[in-house]
Amino acid sequence: MTTPRILVVGSANIDLVTRVPRCPKPGESMIGSSFTTVCGGKGANQAVAAARLGAQVHFAGCVGNDTFGTLQRQTLSEEGIDLTYLNKHPELPTGTAVIMVADEGQNSIIVTPAANYGITPAHIEKLGPLFETLDAVMTQLEIPLETVEALLRTARAANVLSVLDAGPAQKVPESIVELADIVSPNETEAEAMTGVAVSTVDDARQAAAQLLAMGAKSAVIKMGAGGALYMSGKEWIHVPAYKVEAVDTVAAGDAFTAALTIAWRRKPPLEAIRFANATGALATTMHGAQRSMPHRSTVDDFLKQKGH
Repeated sequence: MTTPRILVVGSANIDLVTRVPRCPKPGESMIGSSFTTVCGGKGANQAVAAARLGAQVHFAGCVGNDTFGTLQRQTLSEEGIDLTYLNKHPELPTGTAVIMVADEGQNSIIVTPAANYGITPAHIEKLGPLFETLDAVMTQLEIPLETVEALLRTARAANVLSVLDAGPAQKVPESIVELADIVSPNETEAEAMTGVAVSTVDDARQAAAQLLAMGAKSAVIKMGAGGALYMSGKEWIHVPAYKVEAVDTVAAGDAFTAALTIAWRRKPPLEAIRFANATGALATTMHGAQRSMPHRSTVDDFLKQKGH
């Protein structure tokens, strides 16, 4: 099969990560056990994940004219990602994410977008000719919503598969939901979009049905250790998660989305979601965001071991 060509339009952050015994309560001070600075951002994470899974990846976004921006460019370039459309903001700094990772693997994240808001609909217009060569586009909600809508509208006009990773959690206009071929929130994001609290498979079905009622063509709800649920029309399937020894869940959803995007038109939904589940699960077995994205050979070997 030909190499998939993917465009990711999204955020590029530097993650400031502290290990803690547990996520602190409001007003509580706590001693962390370690601190690291790593490249992250949902857009950049997904670009790295897609590249490691074998795709030819173009990344469009915006970083600052600072050390963090230079670091992000260098890291993405080392993964073989085309950065022709990664802009440099003249004033705002590179986006940051302050992340607390608890010993059991859960995390709490505060994102400051900064330069990420420098990617505008005008930049999407400049990408026009690129769409003639693409298999799919991915985007998220750490950039301006009008840019997300412009991208999805362009992809729809070009008949290019579009996948919206609906994070971070927020209310999303139906004008955006109805333009995406696949809308993929996690439990918290699904609740923000639909008002349905997701803790069970039945909850996920209700949330997915609500997304379809809002205009989504397909919904894939990420449920972490609960697996993933897919719904399109009257069809729905729940795909259980793979059990692994998780040490850090940061960017596991980004790994899932990248894998889903690559596999979607190459495999039936069940197999595509299994592939995405495996990729997301493997991402939790390593610390960090981009550094935890698994390579294709690792995912394939893992699936073979699981009998898939």
